[in-house]
Amino acid sequence: MKRILIIAAIISPITFLSSSSCKKSTQPDCGCDAPIKTTISDTSNLIGTIEYNKYYNSNDNFKNKFTIVYVERNCSNCIHTMVICNQDILPQRVLDLKQTNQSLQVKFAGDLKQFCEKIIAPGDYTYEYIILTKIIVQ
Repeated sequence: MKRILIIAAIISPITFLSSSSCKKSTQPDCGCDAPIKTTISDTSNLIGTIEYNKYYNSNDNFKNKFTIVYVERNCSNCIHTMVICNQDILPQRVLDLKQTNQSLQVKFAGDLKQFCEKIIAPGDYTYEYIILTKIIVQ
């Protein structure tokens, strides 16, 4: 009887751990397919700088992608970098940035998603993915 209790004491935690293990979620917790973290509405009237990052050296999350950088008013060190997930919404004038290596000012709105890679930066810098719902070249 004592032997059965010892075996049960060993097997029970193993059975519990294997039965309660995390199940794979069908939706990722970061990236363009992740749940919406925050929404920037049309009425926010945010204006940022869009560019195409052809030669970005330090991080592959930005290389060969369009990003919008928004600097908060009254906080010159509050910098938000958003990697655009849905490039199909971009107007031709923005798409032409691939050739010119320049940038444009744009008014934008969209849904922010969690960035997958942790980037070492000051605390008032943010990095997200964005699904644009509106973009207007200024």
